[in-house]
Amino acid sequence: MSRRLDGSARAIRHGALGQLFGADGLSVPVRITHTDEDVLVLILDGSAEFTRTPLTNLTLESAGGSGVLRTAGSAQHIGPDLLRFAVDSSRRVVQRREFVRVTIAQPLRLEREDGSLLLETVTVDVSGGGMLIKVPKTAILPKGDIHFTLTLAPEPGEDQQVSGVARLVDFREDNRAAIDFVAISHASQQRLIRFLFERQRRALANTRGDIV
Repeated sequence: MSRRLDGSARAIRHGALGQLFGADGLSVPVRITHTDEDVLVLILDGSAEFTRTPLTNLTLESAGGSGVLRTAGSAQHIGPDLLRFAVDSSRRVVQRREFVRVTIAQPLRLEREDGSLLLETVTVDVSGGGMLIKVPKTAILPKGDIHFTLTLAPEPGEDQQVSGVARLVDFREDNRAAIDFVAISHASQQRLIRFLFERQRRALANTRGDIV
């Protein structure tokens, strides 16, 4: 459900990775650095085509623990592949409990509440709010809480696992099941979202033929 907040983005902070959309529909992945309440510095990734568009009526989007955050604003160049983004305080901030969803196969371990193994499988896609997973025909998933451990493939030195509690919400005929997170720490969710944004960024770069 959408939640609209009048005024600027003062009380809400963007995540470190996001997407910048132009008025003409073009978009570019960005890394976001906060400088003060209404000004952000954006490092563009693959900006050649985007920077030929007018830097007004822009929309900056990122994901955080509360979902997707979108703010309107305008920008100016302050260096190569570097923009100063000013939030338009006359426009509304829109924050939605939605998350970027990435098609990716990652190892997943599901356990019962007593800690015994329920299933070892892989994901079909993952978001900051849940997963679609492969389920063997013989597997039976409980309707209650399931403890999960999702193994990522992050940058060297980062924690490789995200764990928490999930719940089955849909079992499909194609041997796939949708589960939603019902208990996951803020730090784990942020780590997962950063991982998904980075995978999405790399996929977009590979599609364009960029070097990553």
